[in-house]
Amino acid sequence: MKEKNRGLKEEKREVEKKLNCWKERHARLWNKYRKVASSNKPSSKKTRYEKEEEKRRKKERKKRRKGDEDTGGEEEDEGKGKPGRKPGHKPAWREKLEPEEEIDVTQDRCNECGNPLGDPIGQHCRVIEDIPDLQPPTSKQFNIFEYYCETCDKKVVATDPDCPETGDFGPNTLVQTTLFKFEYRLPYRKVSELFDTLYGFSISKASVLAAAGRVANRLDPYYEEVKMVLRNAEAVHVDETSFSVGGKGWWLWSFSNGKYVLYRLVNSRSSGVLEEVLGEDFDGWIICDGLSAYPAFTEKLQRCWSHLFRKVEDVPDEYGEITPIDKKLHEIYHHLNEFLEGDPPPPEREEKKEWAMNAMKDLTEKEYEEEKVEDLITYIENGMEYWFTYVIEPDVEPTNNQAERDLREPIVIRKIIGTLRNEKGTKIFERIMTMLATWKRQELNVKDEMLKAVRT
Repeated sequence: MKEKNRGLKEEKREVEKKLNCWKERHARLWNKYRKVASSNKPSSKKTRYEKEEEKRRKKERKKRRKGDEDTGGEEEDEGKGKPGRKPGHKPAWREKLEPEEEIDVTQDRCNECGNPLGDPIGQHCRVIEDIPDLQPPTSKQFNIFEYYCETCDKKVVATDPDCPETGDFGPNTLVQTTLFKFEYRLPYRKVSELFDTLYGFSISKASVLAAAGRVANRLDPYYEEVKMVLRNAEAVHVDETSFSVGGKGWWLWSFSNGKYVLYRLVNSRSSGVLEEVLGEDFDGWIICDGLSAYPAFTEKLQRCWSHLFRKVEDVPDEYGEITPIDKKLHEIYHHLNEFLEGDPPPPEREEKKEWAMNAMKDLTEKEYEEEKVEDLITYIENGMEYWFTYVIEPDVEPTNNQAERDLREPIVIRKIIGTLRNEKGTKIFERIMTMLATWKRQELNVKDEMLKAVRT
């Protein structure tokens, strides 16, 4: 028996040795794969393992940098090295203006001894760019004539694009005050002070607010045009975030597609907002998060995978049950993205969607002990019909990152101002922020476009 036990122990040691070798090889190959596969992924598509590996590599790079600073050595492997372009890389120079004037810079006497210098012995050129001196404000008197139209039986008042219907400020003043407030996020007091500093122009805080209101009124038809475009869009990204109005909790909604962005500020987070903005007959797809208002409005939805991955990350690492779920979800997502790169025909898309749903259902049908893991599974089950719309609909994206980006600028303004004082300010905010975001999305000059709107 002793010899038999000794033989079994020897055999066990050999098996364990081989198993350890295979584990080491598997870990080495897996790390190599992770390193290559995750190098260009956005954060939302990385597993928690990949993120931990990335943190570890960053720490190693910092240590190597400290060691290389004295010698000026360059980092190898994945180290980024010194900031800026690498040696030998062609520089990117700023495009300079053509000089409008040439000035000869001459000198008669030496600065040190006062001796005459005579004729120049050499010459070199420098092109200096500068901005012109700020001009003082102008004042124009418009003599507006009135007429009578016999056909219409009414009075006709002549108009001029530089003479707004109300107020004493011209188009440039209206636009510049609005941009200082909403594009550059200055308080009304600072806008007033800046006009005084730059132009010697006296304008009160109340007048700055009134100017923004007049601009918003001129943008009304543009705002409605954006709304109509989105109502007929194939797919719309929608998101919402809290916003204080008069110290009360309101909601700022964003609606967008490729070239248009619309904001709506209301004291509601229900499906009624979707119906009001997109219309009862909206037939496009909505990319969104898990808010119940969306399925209450339409069944044509795509749930955001970035939200799903963040839900997974919220589950603590010590819950071992989350690791295979995390890995499986990323495998499904990456496999589908690779599949869609080939632009497959509709039958193949339908088949792949069915495969993906079955793979996700396998995760939800298992038993889990941890409550937070169960909550995640419930979240997945509630959106089961909407996770894979993008597989069969080419116009639909798998994430709602665009809507979240649309809300970044308003959120910064929210943090600065704290609250809009009353409901009157909501219309001003909606119109101006909508058109600024839309013009930027279309790569247009916001100042020129706003001037056109005010002068129309």
